[in-house]
Amino acid sequence: MQDPIREQLQTTVGCDLPETNWKIRLVDEIRYLLEHDFHKLISILYRMDVSEGKLRGLLQENPDQDAAELIAALMLERAAKRQETKEEFGQNQPDDDTEERW
Repeated sequence: MQDPIREQLQTTVGCDLPETNWKIRLVDEIRYLLEHDFHKLISILYRMDVSEGKLRGLLQENPDQDAAELIAALMLERAAKRQETKEEFGQNQPDDDTEERW
């Protein structure tokens, strides 16, 4: 069974997140981007629509925690919310394809 959140993050981040231990791999990738390609990380967070204010607040409230783990948690939260919304609106689609959709 495929994990839609893992697939969403894999596509957005642009790296391979294996079936097992993919959350650890995500944190490692974020840590790498923090150290070597901060602009790419910012771009990814922007594309995912991760709240900048929420991220700043979380980092300020937890200065002793690993920033990569905090960022990964927010990315996971946002990806889960996107999946939830997708499923919610996907279930409400009519079966009749003859009607135009916006």
